[in-house]
Amino acid sequence: MAKRTSGTVGKAGTPESGVHVIVPGRALIAQAEERIRWHEQNAAMAEKEAADLRSMTNVGEAARHQSRINDLERRARSHHEYASFLTFLKRHVVPKRRYRLGLTDMSVLEITPKGLYV
Repeated sequence: MAKRTSGTVGKAGTPESGVHVIVPGRALIAQAEERIRWHEQNAAMAEKEAADLRSMTNVGEAARHQSRINDLERRARSHHEYASFLTFLKRHVVPKRRYRLGLTDMSVLEITPKGLYV
């Protein structure tokens, strides 16, 4: 069970509103760096696959794959955009400061899983 670190002492049985975690800035920076790396790697893979499909010598064959190429290009752009967002956050997090994160914050920072795992 997580230890309460907020410095306030609540009465036994006093409910908290929502789920909140206190996280040091350096941990957020490390998480952001990991996710930035992941997004950039996935963007590079999508760009490579799109380039490979685009470079097919047979024009008819390349045209047949245009939908897949468009999807891969969109996916690469999305990964680059999220990596840029996380880079912005990483630059503005103070390493020695503690941050109180709710579930939405953890989702945006990709700390919580994206899908349902059953």
